[in-house]
Amino acid sequence: MVLPIGMKEVWVKGNQCKTTLTTPQLVQTFLFNTQLDKATIIKDIGQSHFLQTIKYPPSSTVSLVTQEAKVTDTATNILGYRCKALQLKWSDGSVYDILYTDELSLTVNQFELGFKNIPGLVLSYTITSAKGMRVKYQATKLDLSPLSLSIFTIINELYQSIDEK
Repeated sequence: MVLPIGMKEVWVKGNQCKTTLTTPQLVQTFLFNTQLDKATIIKDIGQSHFLQTIKYPPSSTVSLVTQEAKVTDTATNILGYRCKALQLKWSDGSVYDILYTDELSLTVNQFELGFKNIPGLVLSYTITSAKGMRVKYQATKLDLSPLSLSIFTIINELYQSIDEK
């Protein structure tokens, strides 16, 4: 049984990407530009609003150990796109089981750090931690309409800054 814990939205335009995770307790937004070495994280927890700038990708990032295509017996379609399966294994013991379509590609595909070498758009992935905890994300809507650059604008005055250490 899968229990929904929140919703994740991804916006991409040119070199910019914005990912927002919304749960009942937290709204967290991650913004980055592939031409820069830093990213911004915004966290809204109740009435508190925090902003943090980090190095991207962080130097403490775990490394990819293997990437292998997985053959599936059945055709998987998500939102009308035929998907291929791929598995990524990481040095921290976590495993990403990915379904992606090569019928679409984005200018920025690393809305998750490990997706930069995926040859298409990831429409579903399950992360299994080394301890066996699983979290699944799956696309429920895909909108290819043009975006305004204003959705990547941050009004810093609305947030309490958290210094990078």
